[in-house]
Amino acid sequence: MSARRQSEYRLIAVLGLACLSLSATAGVEHESLPPDYPDSLERELAALQAKIATQGVRLDRLIAGAELYLDIADDLFEEDTQKRLAYEAAAEMARRALLMEERNAQAHFLYAAARGSAERLKGIANAGLVLGEIKEHVRRAIELDPGHAQALQMMGGLYAELPWLLGGSEKEAESYLRRAIAADGRYTNAHLILARLLIKQGRSGEARAHLDAVLHIEHPHYPYAWKRRFRPEAERLLKALPSPD
Repeated sequence: MSARRQSEYRLIAVLGLACLSLSATAGVEHESLPPDYPDSLERELAALQAKIATQGVRLDRLIAGAELYLDIADDLFEEDTQKRLAYEAAAEMARRALLMEERNAQAHFLYAAARGSAERLKGIANAGLVLGEIKEHVRRAIELDPGHAQALQMMGGLYAELPWLLGGSEKEAESYLRRAIAADGRYTNAHLILARLLIKQGRSGEARAHLDAVLHIEHPHYPYAWKRRFRPEAERLLKALPSPD
């Protein structure tokens, strides 16, 4: 395998890790879930599409559509082709939103999250170019809204996963993740990503505090993902930590 091909595969893997760390936390905030969630997402999408068809395209409707398609890909669909198509639809909605208002931080973030997730599933060969585009949109989201917790979390995840030669930095990762938590600690995946980084550095005590935060958070954003992914992962990591002195 050529050095170029190895580098591309590494970038694909990094892109996948970063998008997985973000997955299920980029869509609509269903803090009180309908009884039939996630099936209810299709009903929400149909209602939004009907509103766009009868009342026209608006920025807020494009943002809502991108968020819904992300939730559908993350929480409803199980087959990769369906997921990819939903991520691509989310990216297209976010792209159209940016054409209407380039200074919309949420649209930049949603585009980065959706594009990255779609390309991860395609196993792209030009991963370096895509990764650069994703980082550009995440940086722009943070520039426009320095307190955008999800964009800060995504940037922290990228710095944590990228090797040093490709721009990775544990110091930058920790800084962005702490900023994400300070902005809104109810996005519990930021605690998880930071805990993994601290464990890697042998800082078990600090990692334990962030894992405990995941377990004991009140009213987490995205309770569906928290219940099925983030809380079980925090429990698993806690069990693997050495006992405190």
